[in-house]
Amino acid sequence: MELKDIIDVEGWRHLAEDIYTLFGFNGTVLDKNNTPVHSPVGWANRICPVIKGGENRILCASAQQGMSKIAAEKREPLIDECEVGFTKFVVPIFLNDEFLGTVSGCGNLLEDSEADVFYIGKLLKKKEEEIEGLLITVPRISQNKITETIRYVQEKIKEILSNKSL
Repeated sequence: MELKDIIDVEGWRHLAEDIYTLFGFNGTVLDKNNTPVHSPVGWANRICPVIKGGENRILCASAQQGMSKIAAEKREPLIDECEVGFTKFVVPIFLNDEFLGTVSGCGNLLEDSEADVFYIGKLLKKKEEEIEGLLITVPRISQNKITETIRYVQEKIKEILSNKSL
């Protein structure tokens, strides 16, 4: 069973869009191999598209793969940080005990977190001042907001799965 067997790509796009428009995260739906079924429809900040648009996109993939594996094993959502310090969440999708993929969001900072300006600067080959200017675009969020986002995603996944007669 694949995610596209449950609903079409457009259906998954709506969920990714909701994560972005309602909660301000880069929302992505990925299959069990961490291949995007639908990529973000918008960017939470101005740094993420620069990272994802170049050779450094491996950082995002690495964080996703590690978190996806843990979320699948634990069968529950996971909140962590990517290598540059942005908050990321992963919600696993299971149908009849079969792991099908994840819905994830990233691109924000928890209120008490800090992004690594020096590391981002070296990574993107930009001056720290320029990175600091870009970091102004990274939304600060509370733990309550990320919890609310995850609950919303879980409810939407439940809705999608219950509407599919399998």
